[in-house]
Amino acid sequence: MISTVIFDLDGLLADTEDLHRTAYQEVFAGLGVEVSDEQYAYHWIRSGKGIEAFLIERNLPFDPAMVRRRKGCLYEQMVAAGVEPMPGSRELLCSLRGRKAMALATSSYPKDAYAVLGVLDFEEFFSVKVAKSDVERSKPHPDIFLHAAEKMGAAPEQCVVIEDAEKGVLAADAAGMKCIAVPNEHTADNDFSKATVVVNSLERITCELIDRL
Repeated sequence: MISTVIFDLDGLLADTEDLHRTAYQEVFAGLGVEVSDEQYAYHWIRSGKGIEAFLIERNLPFDPAMVRRRKGCLYEQMVAAGVEPMPGSRELLCSLRGRKAMALATSSYPKDAYAVLGVLDFEEFFSVKVAKSDVERSKPHPDIFLHAAEKMGAAPEQCVVIEDAEKGVLAADAAGMKCIAVPNEHTADNDFSKATVVVNSLERITCELIDRL
């Protein structure tokens, strides 16, 4: 029986991927480096790699801490100006409240994640919130989901992960957890073969569906 639902954030509950991409593109453009939409989607969203790996792969001589700081400042401004929830996100969270324990496990840095949760007023739904800097390895490694489950006091087999990207599905599978994949426009071409079930919207997920997994 599934007792615990672990949610991703960016591209799943919050429509933030365009904001992340634009912030990275603007920062790198200021450094004379072009980052295409396709490069961003593959490197950050699908593969789950970060700034350090991007700089190494492109042989760029920039300090990753500097890039991260500039990107974080710009992203924070964008979020403060407004961010939208993904369709069905608030309704799903409300429908599960009191019926399932809920945790958040995001590859974002804590400051970025809490800014989004604050704007959307989603913080209250989650007993546990785990972000990038809370674990050594990011998705597609299972660390973040295992850490969230441990903090929730739940065994992996009692958890279901809800994810929008291939790296998250792979992480859930490696953690021994069931996974509901919800592709979006940025992840439609990802490989979701490791997901337990794939749906086209959060609006298709119900407590009854979770109980049938």
